[in-house]
Amino acid sequence: MWFELTAPDQTKVFPFRNDGKEGRWRWGKTGKMKSIIDDPKLAHWEKSSYDEGVKVKGQYERWVPFEKVRDRRRSFGWSTWLDSFGFNSDGTREIKEIFGEKIYDTVKPTELLKWLISLHTDEGAIVLDPTAGSGTTAHAVLALNKEDSGNRRFILCQLPYETKEQEKTERNICDSITAERVRRVIRGVPKAKDENLRAGLGGTFSYFKLGKALRLRAILEGSDLPDYESLASYVFFTATGEEFNAKKMKRGSWFIGESRLYDVFLMYEPDADKLKGLALTLDVARDLPSVSGKQKLVFAPTKYLDPYFLDSLRITFQQLPYQIYKALET
Repeated sequence: MWFELTAPDQTKVFPFRNDGKEGRWRWGKTGKMKSIIDDPKLAHWEKSSYDEGVKVKGQYERWVPFEKVRDRRRSFGWSTWLDSFGFNSDGTREIKEIFGEKIYDTVKPTELLKWLISLHTDEGAIVLDPTAGSGTTAHAVLALNKEDSGNRRFILCQLPYETKEQEKTERNICDSITAERVRRVIRGVPKAKDENLRAGLGGTFSYFKLGKALRLRAILEGSDLPDYESLASYVFFTATGEEFNAKKMKRGSWFIGESRLYDVFLMYEPDADKLKGLALTLDVARDLPSVSGKQKLVFAPTKYLDPYFLDSLRITFQQLPYQIYKALET
């Protein structure tokens, strides 16, 4: 869909976008476009400027062809309720406002997403978007919370891709576009026309890359033990509901992270023989470091301490699934 058309002044025109990058015509060389190739007068032509400061081949503007619509129903007075909540062009304007360029195609308008979310009367709802794209859903949730002091939360996902190259590209989109948009609207966009967006919508979010899935049945059977970091991430998040940071682990002392309420420890080895000998004993309990002075939450295969000693050492004990060790002994 990249080929030349002839403008009214006989210059050759290619589909350059407003930001100066190469775009594409709406159609290939068939149907309506073939007619316009044969007779350029069948299109309506206008001179249009590039974005501010953008120049292509020494020019700040170019000819842009439009389809002539002759059906009165399509030309005049035809609208729907959706028109009240923005168009794709508004989504494009917003993304250019945030990033300074059209960094993503097919951006939905924030106003439309805000309206759809507002239909749910729960101002503490969780909004799930399984195909996050440029992050409009998160932007809309934060904007709506700013307007009505709501406490809505969002979960944005991107589906896995089949090839390594697709996966690499999608991760780049997730980090450099989806998550980056959320970061910017939280902090504030200085050149935004909307006052709230200019000042920053506030809020926080966590950004996760999913690792290898833990096969729970295989773990319980002892046939596929996860590596230490994977299990540490799983038990930490499951127990605390907070983000796990592998950089804070201190493997030598079993420490895997600090939450609001606990210093969290995991006694575990992805080795069947070593795993059988691990237990929370009095000596081990006394040697656990007091990282922040909080109550210690300890995950281990078993313990040789009664409640009195656990309380005196400020330890909350959680046993790793017994089925693992039972399976290893059979």
